[in-house]
Amino acid sequence: MKRKLIILLSAVVVLGLLLGVYALVGSKTDDSSEETANNDTSMEAMGDKIADAKDIDSFTVTNANGSFTFNKKGGKWKAEGYDNALSQSAVNEMAGVLSALYAERIVEEEPKDIAVYGLDKPSAVGRCKDITVNLGAVTPDNKYFYVQTDKSPAVYMVETTLCKSLDYGFNDFIDKSVPKIDRDSIQELDIRTKGKEDIYVCSDPDNPIARDYAEANGLATLVMEKPVSNMLVYPYNLHNSVLKNINNLNVTDLVEPNPKDLAKYGLDDPQTQVKIRDMENTVTLKAGSKAPTVNDTEYVYVLINDRPEVFTMDYRSVEPFINASIADFSEKFISLYQRSKVSSIDFGGYKIELKEEGDNKFVQEDGVLRDNRNAYINGKAVNREDFTDFYEQLIGIGFDDIDMSAEPKGEPELVITFVLTDKSKDTAEYYNYNSDFYVVKKGDSTSMLVNKQTVARVLNEAEKLCSQN
Repeated sequence: MKRKLIILLSAVVVLGLLLGVYALVGSKTDDSSEETANNDTSMEAMGDKIADAKDIDSFTVTNANGSFTFNKKGGKWKAEGYDNALSQSAVNEMAGVLSALYAERIVEEEPKDIAVYGLDKPSAVGRCKDITVNLGAVTPDNKYFYVQTDKSPAVYMVETTLCKSLDYGFNDFIDKSVPKIDRDSIQELDIRTKGKEDIYVCSDPDNPIARDYAEANGLATLVMEKPVSNMLVYPYNLHNSVLKNINNLNVTDLVEPNPKDLAKYGLDDPQTQVKIRDMENTVTLKAGSKAPTVNDTEYVYVLINDRPEVFTMDYRSVEPFINASIADFSEKFISLYQRSKVSSIDFGGYKIELKEEGDNKFVQEDGVLRDNRNAYINGKAVNREDFTDFYEQLIGIGFDDIDMSAEPKGEPELVITFVLTDKSKDTAEYYNYNSDFYVVKKGDSTSMLVNKQTVARVLNEAEKLCSQN
């Protein structure tokens, strides 16, 4: 009896072990089955792969926009017969239809009438050496294309997003990129508009006026060379004027890839030509005639960076350049110089000299260069504090307005010449404009209008200094 009980207990233990092993194996089998089911679901969600061409380096797309053959050379796509730069991502998207296209489902295995699906006259055909893909009509809900390949007579439904690129035209796959310009690091700005004076500003660290400002403020700046020479230009002044739309300097649509006649776009003799250069990029822009208005938005025909294509651009992006004036660029000071950089000044019959004498010289105090030179007017020493007040008034002479058509008549009524410590000179000639203003000429420019009362106050101050005991 005892022996039978031991055998029975042993059988129960073995049975328990077997059940445990079975449960463990069953659990793993269930997990594996679930994983396989998930994979099948994932593959099923993608649908059937109906195009899988490998290593495509040439293909052709034919649609309502024309027939285009693309060849890849040196890792870049080019369109056969065209030298235009292409959007590589757009061409890759087109090639991707031939290399990996999945169908949602099969509509008919062996259709009797493919015209029902718009496949008797496909809206687009993509073809490479491995496969041809035909796009038919779009389903009523606009979610799918009816698609057929040369590998099977079957008609498939394919999501429009997967194959819409076969409908692309030149406007879709042309390179529309325009280099981005950092308006805070402008190195050169050249604006030429028909009927207006050219405007040219650039970074010139060797120019004394720019060097003075940089040394005094630790900030780089620009200098205008046309139409006014030696005018200090602060980049931040341009943020709300000439450069206010610089971030929107983008082309919108391609008009013609290789135009033979630029005159019909007004680009044989552009309305405005612009060159903008920062530390890294350069953009050249030629703006011609107005293009048709679309949805109340005005456009203009443009050429970009000497590329052959004619594009359209939002007129608002170009308008600040077309309407640019000197007033957009200046701080409105005629001659703004740090005193330490000035050697002498000729001012309406007054000769102002700054001389180092004994201890009265340039000295470094707490890392700052102090100008302790003596000041003389017509050979007579003047009080330091009084001269400082006078000098601030002199360099503070600014213009009130600009008249680009103003022309000087006769001889200048006043000439102010700054002679700098590096021997360079900056001369401004003041001509009579009317009873209230002088027109000031610097270099070849005669556009700045300066209030006569402002100048009279500075002249009176100079006379007071000369009359001191």
